[in-house]
Amino acid sequence: MGNGIKMLLVLALMFGGIYLFSISHRYIKAAKRKRVIERKREKREKFKNERMRLQSIREEKARLIELRREEIKQHFNWLEGMNKMIKIKQE
Repeated sequence: MGNGIKMLLVLALMFGGIYLFSISHRYIKAAKRKRVIERKREKREKFKNERMRLQSIREEKARLIELRREEIKQHFNWLEGMNKMIKIKQE
């Protein structure tokens, strides 16, 4: 009789294990799906932030180029003024 109870206990444990495995498969699959979705969202967010960072760098470079262009124009105007003064003095 002791062996029968042991066998019954082993069978109950095996059945319980199989049942838990079949149920846990759903939860594991849902967790994996959730993780994949989260990774995709993080990847999109990272890509968006990188794009915004590069855009701000481009805008800063364009602003610096425009400032430099204005400085060069002012310098050329000054040089033209100096040339006019030299010509006036030579005459």
